Amino acid sequence: MRSLLAGLTPADIRTDPFPHIVADLPMEAARYEALSDSFPSFQRLAWDCPPERVPNNRRFALPAQLLMEAPDLPECWKEFVALHSGPEFLAEVATLFAGHWDPAMLAALDGSLTGHSTGRLSLSNPGPYRIHQDARLEINSAVRDRPSSSRAAHLDTPNRLFSCLFYLRAPDDDAVGGDLELFRWRRGPAGPVSPYEMPPDAVERVATIPYAANRLVIFPQNVNALHGVSPRHPTPHTRRYVFITAELTEDWMTFPDPDPVSDPAGPGPAPEEAAPCAC
Repeated sequence: MRSLLAGLTPADIRTDPFPHIVADLPMEAARYEALSDSFPSFQRLAWDCPPERVPNNRRFALPAQLLMEAPDLPECWKEFVALHSGPEFLAEVATLFAGHWDPAMLAALDGSLTGHSTGRLSLSNPGPYRIHQDARLEINSAVRDRPSSSRAAHLDTPNRLFSCLFYLRAPDDDAVGGDLELFRWRRGPAGPVSPYEMPPDAVERVATIPYAANRLVIFPQNVNALHGVSPRHPTPHTRRYVFITAELTEDWMTFPDPDPVSDPAGPGPAPEEAAPCAC
């Protein structure tokens, strides 16, 4: 199996509003169809919760490590996540975006994303690695009553090195919305880095990347990498994708302090991310 980045070059990088790549059909058709056809069921990813008890647009995830240990999941998926959560893929990403990595990130890594100990991300039992990688299957549940966004404009966690989305839209999924949106700051970044979503008046949408089968989006983490998901209209369909990433144990990315004159109260409390359904 070749990686999703095979055939991509720095010439594919778009820089507005921040460095990123959008690639259509990054995986050969037969292998993509095998992965799509064997994508785990809603019940397998959603902790056996009945769909009617799951709130709108709830996110569920199956990390690479758990997938590889699961006796009921097919070898094509185990091969895929093993490759895309391994050091060879990290080296591909590092080379592809050379010249676009945040200087603070490189400083935290002694100048290079490669040459460090790596292992698969485990929230329950983190290994003694410098870099923790994952290629986790994720879904957003159906939308029953009103348009819903799984998450509006935001930055990913400040310990993240890069984010990669590989979409596996089902052939019968005719839902409207659920597209990736890219944003820029209206007045420049302002802290803190932790809010779940940025205030709408702090950002402006620059581009929309439709949620489509066999489509890849990848970008390095930095304080300008603002993105979100457009509202999905009511639909019985599940939104399916793989999220590929690498993280440090500690945070490396920081924001300038907020201006106490323009924002005396500071940011409000961040909404709590939905937890798995407890059925």
